[in-house]
Amino acid sequence: MRTRLIVATILLSGLPASGPASAQLAGSEQEFQQMAAVLRADDAERRSAIAVCIAQGVGASPEGLAEFMGVPMERAAEVWCTRMTDGIANGLLTLADVAALSEGTVTPRAQKVLTADPDGK
Repeated sequence: MRTRLIVATILLSGLPASGPASAQLAGSEQEFQQMAAVLRADDAERRSAIAVCIAQGVGASPEGLAEFMGVPMERAAEVWCTRMTDGIANGLLTLADVAALSEGTVTPRAQKVLTADPDGK
C-alpha cells in the first residue's frame, strides 16, 4: 500500500482528464481509511507521498488549479499535493470527496481543504 497508492490517490483526485490515467483510487472505503491511517501515523510516509506527488506534477496547465487554490502557479503542485495529503490524513477528505474530484466535482469539503490559507482558515 504505501507511497505508490497514496500518491496515486492524491494525483487522480481532481486532475483533469489529461492527468495520469494510470492512477487508481483506493478500491474501497477500508483501503482509503488504511491509507489515511498510514499518512496520519507516519510523518516520513506523508512527506514521501507529498514529494513524489510534487515530482509528478499536476498536469500541463496548472494555472487554473493555482488560481482556484489562491497560490502562485509555481507553487501549484506543492500546495495541491500538501493540501490533499494532509486533508486525507486529517480526515478532512473522504473517499467520496476524492472520487468526486476525480470526476471534476469539487465537494464543499474539498473546496475548504484546497482553498484553505496557510493557517488552515
